[in-house]
Amino acid sequence: MIRVNDEPADHGFGMTVASLLRERGYEKAMVAVWIDDEIVRRDAYETTPVQDGADVKIVLMAAGG
Repeated sequence: MIRVNDEPADHGFGMTVASLLRERGYEKAMVAVWIDDEIVRRDAYETTPVQDGADVKIVLMAAGG
């Protein structure tokens, strides 16, 4: 079990940040991700694992003026 934006979520074996984003329908270029209060670089989404018990924050970037 992990937490995503303060909500409990299932954790899949071998889950990475990229697979979590795909599962939730996010485009990785449009979000910022933190795991346990540490920012994850976008170029590391494919290789950064999401461990069981992780607290993940996903923030959608929005443009506007």
